[in-house]
Amino acid sequence: MSYARKRVVFDTSSLIPACLNPDREPAKIFRRAVLEHDVFCSVDTFNELATVLTREKFNAWRPLEHRLMWVRLFRESVILIEATTPVTECRDPKDNKFLELAISAKADVLVSSDVHLLEMHPFRGVQILQLADFKQQILSKAVTERPDGLT
Repeated sequence: MSYARKRVVFDTSSLIPACLNPDREPAKIFRRAVLEHDVFCSVDTFNELATVLTREKFNAWRPLEHRLMWVRLFRESVILIEATTPVTECRDPKDNKFLELAISAKADVLVSSDVHLLEMHPFRGVQILQLADFKQQILSKAVTERPDGLT
């Protein structure tokens, strides 16, 4: 088998724990994804993430300045594209933007913890996986398939 970079989209629900708990598993999974694969966002998905992470309720986990720094690092770590393919199939219309991004980015995987997205797996050839499943099915394969033998 050959090692291949995947095209990946994370929805907001899967990124919040990565920001709020930088030493825990969601953050480690996200960091590996950025290092080993191509991670995409759109203006709409980025704006949602930035807006959500400024909510006062998250002050109990991390100070606003840290969350804003994480948002800047996120933006510098991902590939920003325009979502050009309209999607209206999701039961929660606010989630259509992630499906639009996944289709426009020709993503292999959309990582989410949102039930409205997860119930659509697979969507037009895009796997929709929870963080743990993404780690098991994509990241663990990358370790065993690396051509240079590094883990």
